[in-house]
Amino acid sequence: MLVSLDDMKNYLGIPLNNTSHDAFLTQQITTISEAIEAYCRRKFSVATYNQTFYLDEMIELDQVLDTIKLYHFPVNSVTSVTLKEDDSDPGTALTEYRINKPTGYIVNKKYRNLFCGGNQIEVVYSAGFSVIPTPITNAVYSLVSERYNKKLNGIDLNFGSDVQSISIPGTISVSYDYSLNDNERKNAFGSILGKYVNSLDFYRSERGIYGNVELVYV
Repeated sequence: MLVSLDDMKNYLGIPLNNTSHDAFLTQQITTISEAIEAYCRRKFSVATYNQTFYLDEMIELDQVLDTIKLYHFPVNSVTSVTLKEDDSDPGTALTEYRINKPTGYIVNKKYRNLFCGGNQIEVVYSAGFSVIPTPITNAVYSLVSERYNKKLNGIDLNFGSDVQSISIPGTISVSYDYSLNDNERKNAFGSILGKYVNSLDFYRSERGIYGNVELVYV
């Protein structure tokens, strides 16, 4: 979860010893957190990963061979970079490389081909934010707060972010601003993240996965 239950309760002004809403809040924090990470195509919390890049996939996807892009970033540390012939090969440690930790880019310091002499490169590394970015946590706080307040008040009216005005003189009348970018309809997570989709775009990764990524939590 991108926000702890205790932090969420502090944000809502709920005493920590009041556990009557814990199950609901935990479910909502989990739902919002997973939606944000799915939309952003990345994990934000620190974890250890084992990622294997395959030469044939890199060539097929027309990727440069002197650079590999780790799927998760920012990188905290790299345990090993190993060149292998195949899955059964214990491999040879690569040392002639440099890494840009904020972006997770690994480049060869000497040659234009990181795969020189092998077909696979296995990277074991730790990545993620030690402190989740404020725009991310604020989105979680706000979205969970909205759902919590709806639950308390027994009201669940969601007309969408493109609503310009609502009037109820006998009959509900809704006016829409069609000049707005309609996130709810254009994005798979719009119905969950609503107006916060745009603020999350800065953290969205357009990076594809090349090969297998094994997630190991720490």
